[in-house]
Parts: sequence; C-alpha cells; structure tokens
Amino acid sequence: MELSDFQTVCPDALSGVLGFQIYTDLRKDNQSEDFQPEYDKELKVLILMQAEKVFLPVLHTKEIDFRLLQKLQNKLKDRKIFLAIVDNTANILYYEVSEGFCEKSN
Repeated sequence: MELSDFQTVCPDALSGVLGFQIYTDLRKDNQSEDFQPEYDKELKVLILMQAEKVFLPVLHTKEIDFRLLQKLQNKLKDRKIFLAIVDNTANILYYEVSEGFCEKSN
C-alpha cells in the first residue's frame, strides 16, 4: 500500500498521512498481516482494520474524543480497538481501548 491509497479513502489529508504512518509501522513487525484503511462516514474517522483489530490514528496534540471511542466500540464490538497516538517525531504509542474506557470526571 502507498500513501495515495490512504489519501483516496480519507477526505482528511492529515488522517490519511497518520494512517499511512501507522500502517508502515505495523508492517515492520507483521509482514504477513493484511491491513485495510477504511473511512467511517458516519463517525468521520479513518481507521486501519486488521482481522480482529482496529487502529484509530490520533495526533499527539489533539484531545482524545471519548464519545467517538465509545461509538466505535459499540459499532465494532467483536474487534479490539487500539488508539495509535503519533507524535511529531513519528513515534507511535499504541493503547488498547478496553470496555468502559471513559474520560476522567472531576
């Protein structure tokens, strides 16, 4: 897959680039795995799908949208969801989102 494949799927250029960075990173360790970028028009989000896993690209300077995560969990109940936070040096932190994941209340 190329960057253009992600840019074609996603109307948001930044999300397309982040998705491609995550794809490139994951392919280093999982050469045999098949990853597919998908844009959810209802949630307006790019996700990277793999058999039983879903990766959600997030730029490190953006706030995490907990409502979006909950909607994604409800929609993709049978898959594990990973938040893939990309920083400005192209480091990527992966966090598995568990059921009941929510924003800290004051």
